[in-house]
Amino acid sequence: MKLNNKVAIVTGGVSGIGLASAQLFKKEGAKVIVNARNEQRLNESKEQFKNEFDSILKADVSKPNEIERLYSQVHNTYGKIDVLYLNAGTGKLMPFEMIDEDAFDYMVDVNFKGIFYGIQKALPFLNDNASIIITTSVTNQMADPYTTAYAATKAAIASLIKTLAASLSPKGIRINAVSPGPVETPIFSKVGIPAEQLPEMMEMVSQKIPIGRIGKVSELANVALFLASDDSSFMTGSEVVCDGGYSL
Repeated sequence: MKLNNKVAIVTGGVSGIGLASAQLFKKEGAKVIVNARNEQRLNESKEQFKNEFDSILKADVSKPNEIERLYSQVHNTYGKIDVLYLNAGTGKLMPFEMIDEDAFDYMVDVNFKGIFYGIQKALPFLNDNASIIITTSVTNQMADPYTTAYAATKAAIASLIKTLAASLSPKGIRINAVSPGPVETPIFSKVGIPAEQLPEMMEMVSQKIPIGRIGKVSELANVALFLASDDSSFMTGSEVVCDGGYSL
């Protein structure tokens, strides 16, 4: 029970890495709150995850006023926040010359603006010695021509974590990142790859991973739990790469 009686928020917690992490946090004793970005997703999530989490609340992470309202609701019901896992993200794989302004703005709004203000708006609601966790990506260390904008947003987050580690340390607040490589999550069906090409692409990617396979969401959740708990009490400003050696 590494998170016994802790209050934990996980954004993007109804699918993929976020879901696996939220479920593990709950298993480890936390009061877990996840978000859904709109009313339809909220209703679907409440039906799918009945009684699995303490609350599922509506909040679009790209809108600072909505994420601030989420924090206020959690604080009023559960008290101060001990663990904030900002995992929600989005991406499109496309050549640089094909990235239009709408696609660029959406990735920046969710992946960087959402994280920046997600942390800023949380500060009044965080416990001293809280742990903030961010999902970045190994793409910020690589040179894949199809991830130009996506990788740039993740690199911005990696920089933000380092500067905030220093500025938040007087309160004892730690901030670290989980940096996944290719993982079995629904994001692969949302990045613009046709469904019929996904199996071939996943096989091709697997061949580039030294461990020889795509990662599992449970493996990333274990890293998130480590960063959320006192096991990582001497860590801040770190980006923990969990990619099976893919970025090598």
